[in-house]
Amino acid sequence: MDDAPSQPKPVRLVLAPGGGEGGDAPLPGLERLPGGGGQALGEPLLWHVSVTFAGPRVPRQQLHAALVRLVEAQPFPATVRYNDERAEVSYWDEAEDVDDAAALGLRLWAENRRTADLPGWRAVGIEVVDRETLRARGERTPPPAALGDVRPW
Repeated sequence: MDDAPSQPKPVRLVLAPGGGEGGDAPLPGLERLPGGGGQALGEPLLWHVSVTFAGPRVPRQQLHAALVRLVEAQPFPATVRYNDERAEVSYWDEAEDVDDAAALGLRLWAENRRTADLPGWRAVGIEVVDRETLRARGERTPPPAALGDVRPW
């Protein structure tokens, strides 16, 4: 029998239109992940956040310019992949727990919509994982683009 501690599992949320039954009820699986490198309770952890936004088709040149403005306005370096109907924003966030990191990701688009001239899209997916989980995926996951990179799929 192996006595080694099990690795934390990534939290993956997929948002459905309408938010599901229960409206503002907490989403299952948003509990604090163990394995934060021995940090004390309440100490910030480093999370990798990827949020996907989607909506009606937008001309690619207009969307690219808006996404560049979004990245430039953020206090954290981000990378963005996009097509005419979808954009995925990825970045690192320091937060006490996964739900704090997820909350910022879900607000990202709406809070910057007017200043960056973003389309009226909605969040359709979010993934928040700790640093150790992302490292463990290293061999399976292609390396990220350069920080601040905004590029089409």
